[in-house]
Amino acid sequence: MYNHLRGTVVSVLPAKIILEVGGVGYELLAPLSTTGKLRAGGEFLLLTHLLVREDALTLYAFITEEERHLFRRLINLSGIGATTANQILSAVSPAEFMLAIEKQDASFLKKIKGIGEKTAKRIILELKGAKMQLDAGGGELRGVAADAALALETLGMSNKEALAKVEKVLKVDPTLTLEAIVAAALQDR
Repeated sequence: MYNHLRGTVVSVLPAKIILEVGGVGYELLAPLSTTGKLRAGGEFLLLTHLLVREDALTLYAFITEEERHLFRRLINLSGIGATTANQILSAVSPAEFMLAIEKQDASFLKKIKGIGEKTAKRIILELKGAKMQLDAGGGELRGVAADAALALETLGMSNKEALAKVEKVLKVDPTLTLEAIVAAALQDR
């Protein structure tokens, strides 16, 4: 719903930002990797993710697309909520995190608050397969393709199935929009 917000930072706390956009103050939750790069009074463009829950609408903010993409991947894993995803991004960079996944380094992941032995192993298992699938396709999915795969996962497809569908659709027409990729992938069921 919201892709990004550009405005003036009113205040920065360790996990929260108040961003004024057009006279409206938005409260944004953010990992330390984002809040550490902001200063009150400065104008910034922040990438956002709106998390809709039964009792709340929560906006999350990120400086980089890699952070937002990893956050979205994490919250779609079983047993990983937004709070844990935010803690992961506060503790390590997306590159460090994916390196730990590639090396299957559960001990590295267990150092992050909220990640125990079982959770670390499950994250590695689920994301290791996704990384291998992306690499097999000739590179990591980014931008619209990655968002389309995430949307398909949200609609109930497995990670592997979603990635395969997106790659298949994009081989036919690599210029499709997000909506067109998702629609074509769903028709292919």
